[in-house]
Amino acid sequence: MDSKDIAAVEESTMAMIKPLSEVSLKTVLEAWNTGFEGYYVDLSMKESAFISRMHNEDILPEQSIVLFDGERPLGLTLNGIRMVNGCKVAWNGGTAVAASYRGQGGGRLLLEESIRRYREEGVDLATLEVFVQNTPAIALYKRCGYVDKGMTRFYERLPGTKPPGDGPFEASAIEVREIDVAEAAALPFYRHRGPWQTHWLSLKGGRCLIAEREGQTAGYISFRRIYSGNGQLSVLLIYPCGVVGGCLDAETIAETLLSRLLAGIPEDAGVRAVHIPAADTFFTAPLERAGLVPAHELLYMELALTDAAPS
Repeated sequence: MDSKDIAAVEESTMAMIKPLSEVSLKTVLEAWNTGFEGYYVDLSMKESAFISRMHNEDILPEQSIVLFDGERPLGLTLNGIRMVNGCKVAWNGGTAVAASYRGQGGGRLLLEESIRRYREEGVDLATLEVFVQNTPAIALYKRCGYVDKGMTRFYERLPGTKPPGDGPFEASAIEVREIDVAEAAALPFYRHRGPWQTHWLSLKGGRCLIAEREGQTAGYISFRRIYSGNGQLSVLLIYPCGVVGGCLDAETIAETLLSRLLAGIPEDAGVRAVHIPAADTFFTAPLERAGLVPAHELLYMELALTDAAPS
């Protein structure tokens, strides 16, 4: 769709974009829930869940946008911007367009306005994730300059899965200790690049298991424990594993950390792994041996906006 087509959409629908900060929460929720109606997974939210998402993922109301046809919300894009290891990074945390308006240029309007705002804010790198089966969205992102940087997976432990045994850590000469996730971010091999939800800044209350061998840090796994109102562990969220470069037994390190993390987790607690790179077979193999199965696959995509963006 060229600029004339977009102009025609704007004129025919009286399309108007407003910052989310100028829109009522009720209207924003309407745009979100109608925009994701019939989506690949249920993303519908109530007010409390939406507010929690905005906080946990550092979404900026003044940089997020809502698309209107007159007074009726047609869709929205949630945007976050933060410094990541010296690089200013933006994240498209969800673009949704009402089903009745899809295919009419609304998604492109939201995307182009978001990119314009990124440039205005001096963003170096724009990022997003998209379900692999969402081919229209992937095509749109590529037309706007985004590049596929690899597939990530979400994993889930099926109900009734028995917790793993002690695993290799008892005999592996690897020591494991738990630290705050912010401390892990200082490791020289910490993975700062990747999906926004895996950044340590997104892991509010997050923790990290560190594997050490002969006094040297060899690997880590970040995670979050979510508790119910009565203080019981409800969900364990596991994030990508990192190992020191050149390590020949990365899978042993990953399995040692994972075994220790899963030890003692109740069978009725949910266990999910978030945005695990499909290329990280040293970690996906232990996850699958521990009884976690792939639930969703997404593409991680980047758009370099300045020369300061990592190559």
